[in-house]
Amino acid sequence: METLIQLAISGLAMGLIYCLVAIEFTLILNTSGLMNFGHDKYIMFGAFLFGGTFVIRLGWDFLPSAVASVLLMGVVGIFIAVIVFSPLQKLPRVYAMTGTMALSMILQEATRLTYGARSFTVLGFLSGTINFGFVSIQRVYLFIIIVTTILLIFQNLLMMKTKLGRSFRAVAQDKETSSLMGINVNTMLIASATMSLLICGIIGVLIIPVTGITLGMSNMIGSKGYIAGVVGGMGSLNGAIIGGLVVGLTEALFLAFGGNPVYKDVVSFVLVVLFLLLKPDGILSEKKAAI
Repeated sequence: METLIQLAISGLAMGLIYCLVAIEFTLILNTSGLMNFGHDKYIMFGAFLFGGTFVIRLGWDFLPSAVASVLLMGVVGIFIAVIVFSPLQKLPRVYAMTGTMALSMILQEATRLTYGARSFTVLGFLSGTINFGFVSIQRVYLFIIIVTTILLIFQNLLMMKTKLGRSFRAVAQDKETSSLMGINVNTMLIASATMSLLICGIIGVLIIPVTGITLGMSNMIGSKGYIAGVVGGMGSLNGAIIGGLVVGLTEALFLAFGGNPVYKDVVSFVLVVLFLLLKPDGILSEKKAAI
Protein backbone atom coordinates (compact mmCIF):
# COMPACT_ATOMS: atom_id res chain seq x y z
CA MET A 1 0.00 0.00 0.00
CA GLU A 2 2.82 2.42 0.87
CA THR A 3 4.47 1.85 -2.50
CA LEU A 4 1.16 2.33 -4.31
CA ILE A 5 0.55 5.67 -2.58
CA GLN A 6 4.09 6.82 -3.35
CA LEU A 7 3.67 5.91 -7.03
CA ALA A 8 0.32 7.71 -7.17
CA ILE A 9 1.82 10.87 -5.65
CA SER A 10 4.83 10.84 -7.98
CA GLY A 11 2.58 10.11 -10.98
CA LEU A 12 0.27 12.98 -10.04
CA ALA A 13 3.22 15.34 -9.58
CA MET A 14 4.81 14.49 -12.92
CA GLY A 15 1.40 14.61 -14.58
CA LEU A 16 1.00 18.17 -13.34
CA ILE A 17 4.43 19.02 -14.76
CA TYR A 18 3.29 17.66 -18.13
CA CYS A 19 0.17 19.83 -17.75
CA LEU A 20 2.31 22.95 -17.40
CA VAL A 21 4.44 22.01 -20.39
CA ALA A 22 1.34 21.46 -22.52
CA ILE A 23 -0.16 24.75 -21.33
CA GLU A 24 2.93 26.80 -22.08
CA PHE A 25 3.22 25.73 -25.71
CA THR A 26 -0.58 25.88 -26.16
CA LEU A 27 -0.51 29.57 -25.24
CA ILE A 28 1.83 30.34 -28.14
CA LEU A 29 0.00 27.97 -30.50
CA ASN A 30 -3.35 29.67 -29.86
CA THR A 31 -2.11 33.22 -30.32
CA SER A 32 0.35 32.80 -33.18
CA GLY A 33 -0.37 29.44 -34.80
CA LEU A 34 3.27 28.50 -34.19
CA MET A 35 4.11 25.01 -32.95
CA ASN A 36 7.12 25.68 -30.73
CA PHE A 37 9.21 22.51 -30.71
CA GLY A 38 11.94 24.11 -28.61
CA HIS A 39 10.09 24.56 -25.33
CA ASP A 40 12.20 21.91 -23.59
CA LYS A 41 15.29 24.10 -24.11
CA TYR A 42 13.58 27.02 -22.36
CA ILE A 43 12.85 24.76 -19.38
CA MET A 44 16.51 23.72 -19.32
CA PHE A 45 17.63 27.35 -19.51
CA GLY A 46 15.40 28.29 -16.56
CA ALA A 47 17.03 25.58 -14.46
CA PHE A 48 20.52 26.79 -15.37
CA LEU A 49 19.59 30.37 -14.48
CA PHE A 50 18.33 29.27 -11.08
CA GLY A 51 21.06 26.81 -10.15
CA GLY A 52 24.02 27.96 -12.18
CA THR A 53 23.68 31.73 -11.89
CA PHE A 54 21.69 32.77 -8.84
CA VAL A 55 22.36 29.94 -6.36
CA ILE A 56 25.92 28.86 -7.18
CA ARG A 57 27.58 31.91 -8.77
CA LEU A 58 25.79 34.67 -6.87
CA GLY A 59 25.17 32.70 -3.67
CA TRP A 60 21.51 33.71 -3.30
CA ASP A 61 19.02 31.76 -1.21
CA PHE A 62 16.60 29.41 -2.95
CA LEU A 63 13.46 31.59 -2.85
CA PRO A 64 14.93 34.83 -4.26
CA SER A 65 16.87 32.76 -6.79
CA ALA A 66 13.66 31.09 -7.97
CA VAL A 67 11.78 34.39 -8.20
CA ALA A 68 14.63 36.12 -10.05
CA SER A 69 15.12 33.28 -12.54
CA VAL A 70 11.38 33.06 -13.33
CA LEU A 71 11.07 36.83 -13.80
CA LEU A 72 14.15 36.86 -16.02
CA MET A 73 12.57 34.11 -18.11
CA GLY A 74 9.57 36.40 -18.58
CA VAL A 75 11.87 39.11 -19.92
CA VAL A 76 13.39 36.54 -22.29
CA GLY A 77 9.85 35.71 -23.41
CA ILE A 78 9.16 39.33 -24.35
CA PHE A 79 12.41 39.51 -26.31
CA ILE A 80 11.77 36.25 -28.16
CA ALA A 81 8.19 37.25 -29.01
CA VAL A 82 9.23 40.59 -30.48
CA ILE A 83 12.39 39.45 -32.28
CA VAL A 84 11.45 35.90 -33.33
CA PHE A 85 7.84 34.73 -32.87
CA SER A 86 6.15 37.80 -34.30
CA PRO A 87 8.07 37.71 -37.63
CA LEU A 88 7.87 33.90 -37.83
CA GLN A 89 4.07 33.79 -37.68
CA LYS A 90 3.96 35.58 -41.05
CA LEU A 91 6.03 32.87 -42.76
CA PRO A 92 4.84 29.53 -44.17
CA ARG A 93 4.40 27.00 -41.36
CA VAL A 94 7.37 24.80 -42.29
CA TYR A 95 9.74 27.80 -42.15
CA ALA A 96 8.25 28.97 -38.86
CA MET A 97 8.71 25.53 -37.29
CA THR A 98 12.30 25.43 -38.52
CA GLY A 99 12.87 28.85 -36.98
CA THR A 100 11.62 27.81 -33.54
CA MET A 101 13.83 24.71 -33.63
CA ALA A 102 16.87 26.74 -34.68
CA LEU A 103 16.23 29.20 -31.87
CA SER A 104 16.11 26.38 -29.33
CA MET A 105 19.42 24.98 -30.57
CA ILE A 106 21.02 28.43 -30.32
CA LEU A 107 19.79 28.69 -26.73
CA GLN A 108 21.15 25.24 -25.86
CA GLU A 109 24.55 26.02 -27.36
CA ALA A 110 24.67 29.39 -25.60
CA THR A 111 23.89 27.62 -22.33
CA ARG A 112 26.65 25.06 -22.94
CA LEU A 113 29.19 27.79 -23.67
CA THR A 114 28.15 29.78 -20.59
CA TYR A 115 27.84 27.04 -17.99
CA GLY A 116 29.75 24.13 -19.48
CA ALA A 117 28.52 20.68 -20.45
CA ARG A 118 28.93 19.00 -17.06
CA SER A 119 25.83 18.18 -15.07
CA PHE A 120 25.34 19.44 -11.51
CA THR A 121 22.59 19.90 -8.96
CA VAL A 122 21.57 22.26 -6.17
CA LEU A 123 22.33 20.60 -2.85
CA GLY A 124 19.56 20.76 -0.28
CA PHE A 125 16.94 22.13 -2.66
CA LEU A 126 13.59 20.38 -2.00
CA SER A 127 15.47 17.30 -0.80
CA GLY A 128 14.35 14.77 1.76
CA THR A 129 10.99 13.22 2.56
CA ILE A 130 7.89 14.08 4.59
CA ASN A 131 6.18 11.40 6.65
CA PHE A 132 2.40 11.02 6.66
CA GLY A 133 1.75 8.17 9.04
CA PHE A 134 3.32 5.07 7.52
CA VAL A 135 3.95 6.74 4.15
CA SER A 136 7.08 8.72 3.27
CA ILE A 137 6.65 11.12 0.35
CA GLN A 138 9.49 12.93 -1.36
CA ARG A 139 9.36 16.63 -0.56
CA VAL A 140 9.85 17.65 -4.21
CA TYR A 141 6.69 15.84 -5.36
CA LEU A 142 4.54 17.47 -2.69
CA PHE A 143 5.99 20.86 -3.56
CA ILE A 144 5.32 20.28 -7.27
CA ILE A 145 1.68 19.39 -6.54
CA ILE A 146 1.13 22.48 -4.39
CA VAL A 147 2.82 24.94 -6.74
CA THR A 148 1.26 23.59 -9.93
CA THR A 149 -2.22 23.45 -8.38
CA ILE A 150 -1.92 27.11 -7.42
CA LEU A 151 -0.73 27.96 -10.94
CA LEU A 152 -3.61 26.07 -12.56
CA ILE A 153 -6.15 27.86 -10.38
CA PHE A 154 -4.54 31.21 -11.23
CA GLN A 155 -4.52 30.34 -14.94
CA ASN A 156 -8.22 29.45 -14.85
CA LEU A 157 -9.11 32.69 -13.07
CA LEU A 158 -6.98 34.69 -15.51
CA MET A 159 -8.61 33.13 -18.58
CA MET A 160 -12.20 33.23 -17.32
CA LYS A 161 -12.39 36.36 -15.16
CA THR A 162 -10.11 39.00 -16.71
CA LYS A 163 -10.13 41.12 -19.85
CA LEU A 164 -6.72 39.69 -20.81
CA GLY A 165 -8.08 36.16 -20.56
CA ARG A 166 -11.11 37.00 -22.69
CA SER A 167 -8.77 38.50 -25.28
CA PHE A 168 -6.68 35.32 -25.26
CA ARG A 169 -9.75 33.19 -25.85
CA ALA A 170 -11.01 35.46 -28.60
CA VAL A 171 -7.68 35.37 -30.46
CA ALA A 172 -7.55 31.59 -30.08
CA GLN A 173 -10.95 31.29 -31.77
CA ASP A 174 -10.48 33.81 -34.60
CA LYS A 175 -7.52 36.14 -35.01
CA GLU A 176 -8.96 38.21 -37.86
CA THR A 177 -12.28 38.87 -36.15
CA SER A 178 -10.49 39.65 -32.87
CA SER A 179 -8.35 42.20 -34.69
CA LEU A 180 -11.44 43.83 -36.21
CA MET A 181 -12.98 44.03 -32.72
CA GLY A 182 -10.02 46.07 -31.48
CA ILE A 183 -7.84 43.35 -29.91
CA ASN A 184 -4.14 43.79 -30.66
CA VAL A 185 -3.18 40.28 -31.77
CA ASN A 186 0.54 41.04 -31.65
CA THR A 187 0.24 42.23 -28.05
CA MET A 188 -1.53 38.96 -27.21
CA LEU A 189 1.38 37.07 -28.78
CA ILE A 190 3.87 38.97 -26.62
CA ALA A 191 1.75 38.34 -23.51
CA SER A 192 1.40 34.63 -24.30
CA ALA A 193 5.14 34.23 -24.96
CA THR A 194 5.88 35.98 -21.67
CA MET A 195 3.50 33.70 -19.78
CA SER A 196 4.90 30.67 -21.59
CA LEU A 197 8.49 31.47 -20.63
CA LEU A 198 7.45 32.24 -17.06
CA ILE A 199 5.93 28.76 -16.87
CA CYS A 200 9.10 27.27 -18.40
CA GLY A 201 11.12 28.96 -15.68
CA ILE A 202 8.88 27.52 -12.97
CA ILE A 203 9.07 24.04 -14.48
CA GLY A 204 12.85 24.28 -14.78
CA VAL A 205 13.19 25.11 -11.07
CA LEU A 206 10.71 22.47 -9.89
CA ILE A 207 12.25 19.51 -11.73
CA ILE A 208 15.85 20.10 -10.62
CA PRO A 209 15.65 17.63 -7.69
CA VAL A 210 14.16 15.03 -10.07
CA THR A 211 16.50 15.35 -13.06
CA GLY A 212 19.50 17.38 -11.92
CA ILE A 213 20.74 20.23 -14.10
CA THR A 214 21.98 19.00 -17.47
CA LEU A 215 21.69 20.14 -21.06
CA GLY A 216 19.28 17.27 -21.75
CA MET A 217 17.34 17.42 -18.47
CA SER A 218 14.01 18.41 -20.05
CA ASN A 219 14.09 16.50 -23.33
CA MET A 220 11.77 13.71 -22.19
CA ILE A 221 9.59 16.05 -20.12
CA GLY A 222 9.16 18.30 -23.15
CA SER A 223 8.15 15.32 -25.29
CA LYS A 224 5.64 14.13 -22.71
CA GLY A 225 4.20 17.63 -22.43
CA TYR A 226 3.59 17.54 -26.17
CA ILE A 227 1.99 14.09 -25.77
CA ALA A 228 -0.24 15.52 -23.03
CA GLY A 229 -1.38 18.21 -25.46
CA VAL A 230 -2.25 15.61 -28.10
CA VAL A 231 -4.05 13.35 -25.62
CA GLY A 232 -6.03 16.20 -24.07
CA GLY A 233 -6.84 17.97 -27.35
CA MET A 234 -4.28 20.16 -29.08
CA GLY A 235 -5.08 23.84 -28.55
CA SER A 236 -7.23 23.35 -25.45
CA LEU A 237 -5.87 24.59 -22.13
CA ASN A 238 -8.27 22.41 -20.15
CA GLY A 239 -7.34 19.54 -22.44
CA ALA A 240 -3.68 20.14 -21.59
CA ILE A 241 -4.51 19.67 -17.90
CA ILE A 242 -6.46 16.48 -18.48
CA GLY A 243 -3.86 15.12 -20.90
CA GLY A 244 -1.01 15.75 -18.48
CA LEU A 245 -2.79 13.96 -15.66
CA VAL A 246 -3.66 11.02 -17.93
CA VAL A 247 -0.04 10.64 -19.03
CA GLY A 248 1.41 10.96 -15.51
CA LEU A 249 -1.06 8.61 -13.86
CA THR A 250 -0.80 6.07 -16.70
CA GLU A 251 2.94 5.86 -16.07
CA ALA A 252 2.28 5.42 -12.35
CA LEU A 253 -0.21 2.62 -13.04
CA PHE A 254 2.32 0.88 -15.26
CA LEU A 255 4.81 0.83 -12.39
CA ALA A 256 2.13 -0.10 -9.83
CA PHE A 257 1.26 -3.24 -11.80
CA GLY A 258 4.87 -4.36 -11.83
CA GLY A 259 6.13 -2.72 -15.01
CA ASN A 260 9.86 -2.36 -15.45
CA PRO A 261 10.90 1.28 -14.75
CA VAL A 262 13.24 1.07 -17.74
CA TYR A 263 10.18 1.01 -20.01
CA LYS A 264 8.19 3.69 -18.19
CA ASP A 265 8.83 6.32 -20.85
CA VAL A 266 7.64 3.97 -23.57
CA VAL A 267 4.15 3.97 -22.01
CA SER A 268 3.58 7.61 -22.96
CA PHE A 269 4.50 7.02 -26.58
CA VAL A 270 2.27 3.95 -26.80
CA LEU A 271 -0.54 6.05 -25.31
CA VAL A 272 -0.20 8.83 -27.88
CA VAL A 273 -0.12 6.33 -30.74
CA LEU A 274 -3.37 4.82 -29.47
CA PHE A 275 -4.98 8.26 -29.28
CA LEU A 276 -3.78 9.17 -32.77
CA LEU A 277 -5.34 5.97 -34.09
CA LEU A 278 -8.58 5.98 -32.10
CA LYS A 279 -9.25 9.62 -31.12
CA PRO A 280 -6.83 11.91 -32.95
CA ASP A 281 -8.58 15.11 -31.82
CA GLY A 282 -7.95 14.29 -28.17
CA ILE A 283 -10.22 14.09 -25.14
CA LEU A 284 -11.58 17.67 -25.36
CA SER A 285 -11.65 17.94 -29.14
CA GLU A 286 -15.01 19.67 -29.19
CA LYS A 287 -13.65 22.49 -27.03
CA LYS A 288 -10.36 22.72 -28.81
CA ALA A 289 -10.00 26.48 -29.21
CA ALA A 290 -12.52 27.67 -26.66
CA ILE A 291 -10.28 27.76 -23.60
